[in-house]
Amino acid sequence: MIRIAFWIALIVMVLPSDREQQARLYQTATESIHRAATFCDRNAKLCEQGAQHWAVFRTKLEFGAKLVFDMASERFFGVQPAVHRPDQDQPPASGQQPRALERSSGRVGA
Repeated sequence: MIRIAFWIALIVMVLPSDREQQARLYQTATESIHRAATFCDRNAKLCEQGAQHWAVFRTKLEFGAKLVFDMASERFFGVQPAVHRPDQDQPPASGQQPRALERSSGRVGA
C-alpha cells in the first residue's frame, strides 16, 4: 500500500501545475491515444501480419499450457494426458521403440 501511494505521489509531483502546460499535456496524450487506436486503419497489412503471428503464438501457448498441465496431472494425480503425443501413434524415425519411464524412481528403463 505504501508503494502504491509512493508511485501515485511521484506521478502527481511530475504533472504540470501551469494551466497552459496542462492543456498541452492533455492535447498530446489525446493525440497519442488517437494514433494508437487508429494504427490498424493506417497500417492494415501490418496489423493483418501481426494477427497471423499472434494466432501462431496463441496456438503454441495453448499447447504449452496443456502440456505443463498434463505433465503435472500425470505426475501428481495419475491422470492421463489430454495433449496429443506424437510418440503414441508411431514409432520414432530410428525404428526403436521409446523406452519406458519407471514411475517409482523416475529413471528411464530399457
